[in-house]
Amino acid sequence: MYLLSKLKNYQKPSPKTLDSIATDLKHFKEYCDSENIDYLSAPRKILRPTYLYRSYLQQLLRDGKISPNTIKRRMSAVVGFYEYLINIEGIEFKFPLWESGIASITYQDNKGFKQSKQVNTKDVSRVVATSNPDLFDDAIVDGGRLHPLSKEQQIAIAKALKTIRNTEMTLSFLIALTTGARIQTVFTLRKKHFEKPLKEEVETEVKIKVGYGTDCDTKFNKIHTLIFPSWVYQKVRIYLNSPRYKKREDNSTHIFENQNKQYIFLTNRGNPFYAAHDDPYRHLYKEVPNGATVRQFVFTSLKKQLKKDEYQFDFSFHDLRASYGMNLLDKLIPLVDKKELKLSHALIHIKEKMGHSSLSTTEKYLNFRERHKIKEQAQDNYETYLMELLNE
Repeated sequence: MYLLSKLKNYQKPSPKTLDSIATDLKHFKEYCDSENIDYLSAPRKILRPTYLYRSYLQQLLRDGKISPNTIKRRMSAVVGFYEYLINIEGIEFKFPLWESGIASITYQDNKGFKQSKQVNTKDVSRVVATSNPDLFDDAIVDGGRLHPLSKEQQIAIAKALKTIRNTEMTLSFLIALTTGARIQTVFTLRKKHFEKPLKEEVETEVKIKVGYGTDCDTKFNKIHTLIFPSWVYQKVRIYLNSPRYKKREDNSTHIFENQNKQYIFLTNRGNPFYAAHDDPYRHLYKEVPNGATVRQFVFTSLKKQLKKDEYQFDFSFHDLRASYGMNLLDKLIPLVDKKELKLSHALIHIKEKMGHSSLSTTEKYLNFRERHKIKEQAQDNYETYLMELLNE
């Protein structure tokens, strides 16, 4: 009933969010069942289900089995459930299930200025972080923990993709590496985004709007512009006119009202690798495509080929975004060093190209570079080399 009530809200949660809440509540219910706890009752202060579950999660954290963020997420799901029981279903508890308070938090706005605001807090949801991951983890936090790939690793992936000869994977990796697009954006691009013919002599790049109202997903449906190098854009146009794509398009059982709304990347069965959140056929899938096929390709085919090529390093498709950001930074830093460009202007340029909401996220790329003092220098001809490699 609680999950159904969330679907009646003006702003419906995404299927992924709803699934996460359901999974967390399932975990809570299994805990209550295993400990013979009646989650609808709090007969004594020490037997309040929220505090008992919070103590259990805290023990899992001490044992290293879960992270602080997992506790926050699970307790948030449990608190939301109890708020529904109390406010909508009218269920009363003898003792309060949490203590509420008001806290002041400081944050950076999207212009980089420090701001503060007051927020309502609940003691069962507060978690004291056990470590600062920025000090010990070789990652950039940008919609996930991203690990930028070195130029050598990027070239190794490009060579492996060329050997494997999977056109869809080669093009999708290329788009991610040269535009910084996330997996859900790359695989929900449509034919209509590549209809414009290219004037190769004049245009060196092509702008494609993605996000709300474009049929192409972005994080939080935010409107953003991807900037494609013209040679990558042209490669996609050639692919869309190839017999290989036409065959996949013909195999698709889902025909859109406008043919140009078909995805540019389809499996050999004609299914998308990633179904857009507003895809009218989403409900027909037993398991909605969410990029699992792409991740499987990385873990099996691609890493297997890299091993044959005597390369062994861990990475995910999402790391291509971090690599794009670092490549951008590497191109601009020499101009900053020569006083030809202000550092603030360089960061704003990267922020706009990557679609960051906050400048503080962009600054994490600079902090990563300074922290690790990468020895390799940026190569101005890196993208040219990538183009020549994949054109051979």
